[in-house]
Amino acid sequence: MASQPLKLDFVLKSSIFDRPRQLVLDPLYLEFDDNNLSSSTPKKFLKEEGIRFGIKWIKGLDFYIGRIYCIDIKNRSGQIIKLRLKSIYGIRKKELAEKYVKIANALLRYYFHALALRHIEAFQNNQLIEILGVKIDAEGVLFDQKLGKISWNFLGTKRYHTYYTLFSEVDPNKYKAFEYLHHWNTSVLQSVVEGILKIRSSEE
Repeated sequence: MASQPLKLDFVLKSSIFDRPRQLVLDPLYLEFDDNNLSSSTPKKFLKEEGIRFGIKWIKGLDFYIGRIYCIDIKNRSGQIIKLRLKSIYGIRKKELAEKYVKIANALLRYYFHALALRHIEAFQNNQLIEILGVKIDAEGVLFDQKLGKISWNFLGTKRYHTYYTLFSEVDPNKYKAFEYLHHWNTSVLQSVVEGILKIRSSEE
């Protein structure tokens, strides 16, 4: 029997001047102290619906002087928890980068992997699914009415550091990019499309 995911606890400081804040990731809920007062009740999410993440660069007069690791989580009520880890002049850069990756991976594994699987199951049951405005069915994907539907046989995908693209392999001008930092659930869209492509490949 597979072991159940463990509850994870993180202590976050958005900057060296911020007070420590506790983040709890449990398979059944997410809890974060995002209040101004430490005595206030932490915000708790039971149903996570959206995620976006990435790095914002901090620019000085002539060059970049730091970075902010950003993770946003949205629940079904539209409430948002924002996680921020800031490094200036390289201070704590390695430590924060490792924490950022660990938190993002845990969020995807605990909450959004199941969401992607539900979409794939719906697809396998011949249901139309839609993610980020992309309509997906047995024939292919439609992300722009003017460009038309792209057949699975000619659908290309590519993942870059900050964004994910869908495009036509016969007409590269037919494409759309989705940014991990700005578009909710780009990672879910990627998991669903890549999962369907893998299923189709195994059936050929």
